[in-house]
Amino acid sequence: MFKKVSALLLALCFVALITAGCGLNDNEATAVVTNLSKPDMAKWQYDAEYDFYYQLGIGYCETPADESYEQLAVFVPGAYIDAVANGDDTYTCELNEKIELNGYTAASAPIVMQIRTEGYAAADAMTQEVFTRNQGIAEGIAEYTSQGLVFAYAGCRGIHEGAPLGAVDLKAAIRYLRYSNDVIAGDTESIFVYGMSSGGAMAAILGASGNSALYDPYLKAIGAIQGVSDAVCGSMDWCPITELDTANAEYEWMMGCTRSGRTDELNAISDKLAYAYADYVNSAGFTDENGKKLTLEESEEGIYQAGSYYDYIKGVIEESLNHYLTDTDFTNSTVQDYIDSLNADRKWVTYDKSTGTAKIKNIADFVKTCKQAADRPVAFDGLQSNNALFGVGDGKSSHFDRILADILTELDSEYAADFNADLEKTDAFGYTVEQRVNMYTPLYYLMNSREGYGTADVAPYWRIRTGIEQPTTSLTTEANLALALESYNDAKNVDFETVWEQGHEPVERTGDYIENFIAWVNTCMKD
Repeated sequence: MFKKVSALLLALCFVALITAGCGLNDNEATAVVTNLSKPDMAKWQYDAEYDFYYQLGIGYCETPADESYEQLAVFVPGAYIDAVANGDDTYTCELNEKIELNGYTAASAPIVMQIRTEGYAAADAMTQEVFTRNQGIAEGIAEYTSQGLVFAYAGCRGIHEGAPLGAVDLKAAIRYLRYSNDVIAGDTESIFVYGMSSGGAMAAILGASGNSALYDPYLKAIGAIQGVSDAVCGSMDWCPITELDTANAEYEWMMGCTRSGRTDELNAISDKLAYAYADYVNSAGFTDENGKKLTLEESEEGIYQAGSYYDYIKGVIEESLNHYLTDTDFTNSTVQDYIDSLNADRKWVTYDKSTGTAKIKNIADFVKTCKQAADRPVAFDGLQSNNALFGVGDGKSSHFDRILADILTELDSEYAADFNADLEKTDAFGYTVEQRVNMYTPLYYLMNSREGYGTADVAPYWRIRTGIEQPTTSLTTEANLALALESYNDAKNVDFETVWEQGHEPVERTGDYIENFIAWVNTCMKD
């Protein structure tokens, strides 16, 4: 569960961490084009209790679509600043690059940017009123600045404005940080973004799509700085709700076996989605650590519940369980007592006491016991139009799942026409729904079977954590992201874990999630 959750983390869309030595310098030879001013060094404010200087309400694009979102806030450890009071509660500041804090200086400190866009919602800009009213915000920021990190927070548009505008705004904010690297403390070639749920998905999107040309028309429309990179150095993703192009199929392949009491049509849709996921896996090109292709095979029970990909996912579940058995203090019971409790309704876990290792019988029994499907006809793109994220700017929702649309057409479903009509729509820039889904799909840039492969600057550092029991999405969501990254040449460091007995939260095997995140950033900075 949440530990040390500050009001900041509960109230805001968050920050990007900027780490050093990531080599994101591809744009150095490109001319910078902007009329934006850099932050005024005579307008800093100071929080004496937590010893950081800050500026709020910095416009990060020239022609914002909505200023209530598109503003940046920056918070700098006091050690990095030499300040003179102006007499009006503001300070004129200069960077002091000599003093160290936690081994960092004003020039080398990472910058952190957490993204909290629950349900892909918009993130309001941090105003003076919000910051002053809630002291928990300052306390939360100080968890980072006290460790020598620079904290940046960008508001952004969200679901009601439609994809890809949330990521567009965050990319514009990242560009502004780099543009201001001579006046804002921190190493702007070492940016780490992080978030939970849809915020984790946004962090993954930013990590995978750095400098993607697909975003150019949208960035130009809001007057984002040109000639500056929007790539990041690291991405921390807790329970990322992503892979929306295959999310329905993944969900039914893994969790459809827990559904009951549905109509024949819904059962047929669920089964066909599961078959479609097998087709996807077998063409996607996932590979194991030895480069061997992972595939699904037909099975006597369930839909394609066999093959090397199946074994990989089964292994992820077993690893999570065994980590739990190792991490947990069974003072008042035994490991075998816990195994027996898992087997209360069906025997699906075995435990070898001599090796201290547990194994599961199959994925289906794990899902039935620990990860039952949510009670809704289709997990993501519902049969009735309620998907605002991929609307085309007309205030209406839009279907986005091409796989499901094809299935509905095959079944001659009453919903097929709506799906197919929505998928034909284009937005103001001429982009189709499917193109915009690609822009919000990290694997589009990571898999060599996809058109986007090799077209973006992918972050070299990744940390992915998920609660294995969350009913919100299939475990394959995070596992596929990790698999794709581990095969991608530029991703140097991929730290992926699932956490047993945990759900849809910023989960960790042990310890506090903020402290663990900061420790990971520090490790990346030393690499």
